[in-house]
Amino acid sequence: MMTDLPRLEPSIPQKQLYPDHAAFMARTDHTQTRLLGYTSFNLDAVTTLLIGLLGHRSTIRHRSGVTDEILAVLERTGLTSMEDMRIYETTEQAEQHADQLIEEGKKLFWPYPLPTDRYPVSAHLVPPDIMRQLNAKQNLEQLVPAQNLVHRQIHSIEHLHENGFKKPVYLKAGGDLATGWGYAVRHCPNRKSWRQAVQWFHTLKGVDQVIIEDEIAVQTCWCVTLVIDERQTVFAGAAEQAFSLPGKQSGSIIDPQHVIPDDGVQLAIKVGEAARQRSFVGIAGLDIGLTKDNRLIVFDPNFRINSSSTQVLLHHTAAARCGLNTSYSFHATTGLTLASLAQKLHGPIDDGWFVPTRLIDEKYLPAAKGQCLCSGFILGTNRRDAIARHTRLKQIINS
Repeated sequence: MMTDLPRLEPSIPQKQLYPDHAAFMARTDHTQTRLLGYTSFNLDAVTTLLIGLLGHRSTIRHRSGVTDEILAVLERTGLTSMEDMRIYETTEQAEQHADQLIEEGKKLFWPYPLPTDRYPVSAHLVPPDIMRQLNAKQNLEQLVPAQNLVHRQIHSIEHLHENGFKKPVYLKAGGDLATGWGYAVRHCPNRKSWRQAVQWFHTLKGVDQVIIEDEIAVQTCWCVTLVIDERQTVFAGAAEQAFSLPGKQSGSIIDPQHVIPDDGVQLAIKVGEAARQRSFVGIAGLDIGLTKDNRLIVFDPNFRINSSSTQVLLHHTAAARCGLNTSYSFHATTGLTLASLAQKLHGPIDDGWFVPTRLIDEKYLPAAKGQCLCSGFILGTNRRDAIARHTRLKQIINS
C-alpha cells in the first residue's frame, strides 16, 4: 500500500493555466444550458471542477463539493486546494460572490455562459460574444483549414424536412447556444432515425439552424487539451474518447499505445492560435478524429474546460508516481454517505490507482436526490487493466 502520496501537479504549471486575476464562476442557469440537458444538480455540480489546479486564484463553489471531509479526500490523493474560495448554497449567494470579485478587479471565467446581461462585459476574462462565436459549431471554418473539416451543410430549422434523408449523417444544433455531452447531436444512419431526429430538433427552443454533417469512418477520436495565454498556445495532452453510441461520449482514455499523431498536435495548436488571435485565453479542447483513410478532422470546438481536462492535466504525474501508464475516466453515483464513500476510496487512493478529482455530498445538495457523486480517473498497466479496475471500483463503492 502506498502512503504519503506526492502532490499531483498538472503537466502545464498552474501559473500558466489562467491569469492571476482570473476567477472561476461557473454557476449559470437553465436558459444558458438548455442544449446541454442540464438538470438542477448539474448547475451546482459544475462549480466543483478544477479543485487543486487553480493555485491561489479566486473561485466560487457550491458547498456540497468543498466540505472539509471532501477536501481531506482530495488532499489524501495529492490535490491540495489553496484557492481563495467563496462558498455558496443559493444562486443569489453565488451571484453576490461574483459581484464582490468583480469589485475586487477579478475577471470571471466559466465553462458555459453566465446569465445574459447579469454581469458587465468587462467583468469576463473572455467577452461572452467571443466565447459564443468560438464555440458555435457553424463557425469552425473560421478556425480550421478546409482540408481538416468534414463536408457539411447548414439548414434553417424550417427547411429541415422529415423526408430529406439522402445518406448517413449527423445532425447538430447550429446557433451559438452552449452545447456539449452530445446532447444536441443525433446520428442518422437511416430514414427512420432521420425522421426521429428532425422531429426532435423541431421541439428545441432557440435552435434556428441545424448542421448536417456527413458520416465518415473514424479510427480514433481525441479531445485535445490546449492551454492558451496571451503569448502562445500550448498542447497539454489528449484523451481518446469512448462512446456508448455514435456521437454520445461515455468516457476518456489516455493510452500510450493510442496517442494522437504529431500532425494532430500541430493542427490543434494552429486552431488554438486562431482562437488566441480572437482574444481567447485559458483551457480549451478540440475534438479531433483520425479517419480510416488517415485524414485528421476537427469535429467540434470546445473553447472551455472539458470533461477530460483535469484527467489530461494530471495524467503524467499520477502515472509516474504509481508506475501505471494508462488512465480511464471514472464517474459514478452512490447511495452511500460521503463518510462511507470516503472510507471505501482510501485503499484505491493509497495504492495510487484511483485519483478522485471531485466529490459531491448529497447532504448539502437536495437536487442530488440522495446520491453522492464521485468523479476522477483510474490508472492501469494497459487499457484492459484500466477497464477492469474501473469495474472493480464501481463494485467497491456500491457494495
